[in-house]
Amino acid sequence: MPAHGKRRALGQHFLKDQAICRLITSTLINEARRTGCKSILEIGPGRGALTSMILNSEYASEFDEIILCERDHELAAIWRNQNDQALFRVEEGDFLDLSEDRWLTTQPIAVGSNLPYSAGTAILLRLAEHWRSIPVMVLMFQAEVARRLRAEPGSKSWGSLSLWIQNIWTVEKLSTVPARAFAPPPDVESEVVILRPHDLPRIPDAASAEGAPLWRTLLKAAFCHRRKMLRSGLPAGVLRNALVRSPVDGTKRAEQLNWEEWDSLYQTFRKISAET
Repeated sequence: MPAHGKRRALGQHFLKDQAICRLITSTLINEARRTGCKSILEIGPGRGALTSMILNSEYASEFDEIILCERDHELAAIWRNQNDQALFRVEEGDFLDLSEDRWLTTQPIAVGSNLPYSAGTAILLRLAEHWRSIPVMVLMFQAEVARRLRAEPGSKSWGSLSLWIQNIWTVEKLSTVPARAFAPPPDVESEVVILRPHDLPRIPDAASAEGAPLWRTLLKAAFCHRRKMLRSGLPAGVLRNALVRSPVDGTKRAEQLNWEEWDSLYQTFRKISAET
């Protein structure tokens, strides 16, 4: 197996703790079966700490397809060479660059991954858009990112990422993972979370193809100066006008708004945007 130097450049820390591996894979498989998933997607199988347990599970035959997305050419080649019984499909490339037809199936698909720290958030944001096709995700992040994903409104970790994800998904902590569980060990702890989509997004229009760009613009602007009151933190123009025309108290900071207030501010912003 190649040395760690190149893998570290790719942001890879290989999971070696067998107990954590069993927890992740058993949770992923149980949730996949519970939600009727016909496929499993693993992003970044690496050396196979999770993959081998998925493939050797007594339930593996229940799934129509197991898809492995691997960015590293050498590792992808190793997986292809081991696939003599066509137990899985290997898709080589950066997940962020892969076309959807290479990993998204017509049937419900469960997603599991020890995500690279360098791209974990970006990968999640891409996956999160497909909440109608993905009933469950079991993912590992840097602990700081995981705390932002599952943060409570008004807390220190609450921000634009929390709102973006929690509009569509519930986020539940599964386990803290210490640095010693990896090779090479990272400088920080990790955390495994389970994400399940709401039956409907909290703000449905903000999750639509048309509304999502506006929702993203609003969140980015609102949290750009998170310690400022919204009336002074939001830029002049459409966003400031939306705040004035909405019932939201402009003396509040973004982190202090509840979901009803976010919905009101977003709907007003969208209405004004359509008028201009």
